[in-house]
Amino acid sequence: MAEIFVDCKDEAGKKIYTKIIQTSLEDLILGKSILEVRMIIREDEPYFIIGVLPKQTTKLIRLRDFANIEETKKVDGKTIYKIKIEDETYLPQLLEKINIIDQPSRFEVVTDSPVDLDMVVYDAKKDFIAKVLDFMNRVFPEGMRVRKTFYGKAIASIASEKPFKKEWLDVALKLKEELENTKIIGF
Repeated sequence: MAEIFVDCKDEAGKKIYTKIIQTSLEDLILGKSILEVRMIIREDEPYFIIGVLPKQTTKLIRLRDFANIEETKKVDGKTIYKIKIEDETYLPQLLEKINIIDQPSRFEVVTDSPVDLDMVVYDAKKDFIAKVLDFMNRVFPEGMRVRKTFYGKAIASIASEKPFKKEWLDVALKLKEELENTKIIGF
């Protein structure tokens, strides 16, 4: 499970938000994908900042990870590829990227789109970032409708019910930078 730090002047609020963070991480099955979560709560201003340091484990899914090019042939100057699917998990993403001429079965696709075994079919990082943003939205209080997110090796997001002051944004950027420079033992 991720390390969780909540900076809040109210001790009861600190405990509540620590529990909300834990529950949200568990609900989204993110606990093992995130090394650290820090939250800064300034209810008197008011603004809330969440910083997340994810593990750097997302990988690109290539055609070779779930399929093989079974046959290639030239027809009317075009190369036709017959692809044999070994695992259907990423087939929908492949079908979005190619022109399908025929699909004789769910394990075979015929295309005239240029394909090779190294082509990237799916980038898991995009879905992961969407899950992290969902996590942050679950943790932020409902009334905090003004939001801004900063991306990098770490992700930091700030939420308020008022337009942001420059010093609040500076705190969010500093938190993101601190997380990016964190040295976690064993990683």
